[in-house]
Amino acid sequence: MYRPLPRGSGAVRAARFPSAHRLGLLDYFLFQLTHHIRRSVMSHTRLPRSRAAAIAVASLLVLGGAAPALAAPGADLHHTTGTHYREPLPTSYTLPGDKTYPEGIARQQGTPYFYVGSTSDGTIYRGDVHQSATQVFLPGGQDGRVSVAGMKTDRAGRLIVAGGASGKVFVYDTRTRALLHVFDTGRTDTFLNDVALAPNGDAYISDSIHPALWHITAAELKSKQVQQPLDVGVDLTKSPMVYDDGFNGNGLVVTDNGRYVLLADYNDYAFYRVDLRTHQVVPIDLGGAKGVSGDGLLLQGDTLTAVTELDHPEGQISVLKLSHDYTKATLVRTVHGHGMHSPSTAAVDGCDLLIVNFQFQIADPVLPFNVVRVHV
Repeated sequence: MYRPLPRGSGAVRAARFPSAHRLGLLDYFLFQLTHHIRRSVMSHTRLPRSRAAAIAVASLLVLGGAAPALAAPGADLHHTTGTHYREPLPTSYTLPGDKTYPEGIARQQGTPYFYVGSTSDGTIYRGDVHQSATQVFLPGGQDGRVSVAGMKTDRAGRLIVAGGASGKVFVYDTRTRALLHVFDTGRTDTFLNDVALAPNGDAYISDSIHPALWHITAAELKSKQVQQPLDVGVDLTKSPMVYDDGFNGNGLVVTDNGRYVLLADYNDYAFYRVDLRTHQVVPIDLGGAKGVSGDGLLLQGDTLTAVTELDHPEGQISVLKLSHDYTKATLVRTVHGHGMHSPSTAAVDGCDLLIVNFQFQIADPVLPFNVVRVHV
């Protein structure tokens, strides 16, 4: 039952001045500061300059510190306290199906999305780096896309997908999911394996069976024509890169200056520099390093990262430093494990790599199929 307190009693003082124990220190300080200013105004007294300045500074500090909490109700505690932590990202992203056998991956910059393709039926999945499960983005079999390998997204929001043994490259709008282009080699003795983008917007596609480096120009990607021929960019027939039985041309990247393609020969544990102007092909000297293979390649400055499962079912990530002319490479370190199961390739996500666990030709794969996050 509410009962008014006697006038002038000590209880009134206690009620008007809550203790710091009952309020938080910040609330208590604000209460005392507000009360002191109110008393000064009501008594028509003028504060000394030094004291007024001190109160003003204290007001700014206290109110400034409280502002984030007031401006963002319900915000994450880490952000309101000024310690800008983020929730940890998932270490694994699952893919639906027990026969998916994913191979390629593309991380779309400026969005939280990445894309992964199935070699078994051509399904393309989309994942969000903040969520551990991926969803079907484009169903398998659509547009004649029955198997997919490497892929990349470009600055225009296009998803460029190598179609493996179909000899085709499929291009989609990631916003509308519409088919934009089908580039066709017109060949059956081919396996379009991976995609690399040049600074000028051109795309290059490796072929694991036919000795050619395929090329799509930026103008062709911008055109309204859907069905287009896929042209040879560099003929590798008479080059030092000898195509044998099995898989040859595989992972590839374009250098920052747009002059060269660095191409992995999966069969021979070798790498080549392909000059896009002169078409000269030069072996990259690995300095005696053994067992370095590139199913998937990434290039950041002078650092070349190669991902493979060849001889390493637990996965191998090789980090190499390149010479200024890209003709020599020094192995810096290798990474194994970290949840990798016969991986194929990777995409960069911040300071991490998103590694695709392909599990190629494994009859009893580790399920679910997934993409794992690895910090190298």
